Amino acid sequence: MKSKWNDIINDPPADVNEKMLMDYLEGKLDEEEKHHVEKLMADSGFINDAVEGLSEMKDKQKIATVLQQLNAQLHTKTSQKRKKYNQLIPDQQTLTIASIVTILLLVVIAFVIYKMMQG
Repeated sequence: MKSKWNDIINDPPADVNEKMLMDYLEGKLDEEEKHHVEKLMADSGFINDAVEGLSEMKDKQKIATVLQQLNAQLHTKTSQKRKKYNQLIPDQQTLTIASIVTILLLVVIAFVIYKMMQG
């Protein structure tokens, strides 16, 4: 099951991008494209919030810089959390070895119990 955070980070809508949003805010889109962006905004609170936040910025020239900084911070934080999460989960080889050792230990214990009952 995918979390909502993975949806935001990994699965943005394929038909929307920063340039399209900026063109929408600057009024450079034709009616069909404008309607498409507005439909996306209605369907996605994330896109709606993005457009609202972009429209509130007074200096439109700084938007690209701010977006780069935000993307870098988001990447840093998510990679740190992913790294911590991955450290908690043993890899496949470790699980296989642990399973084999556990099975062998159970076999040895069963053998010892069997021999003790025999003699």
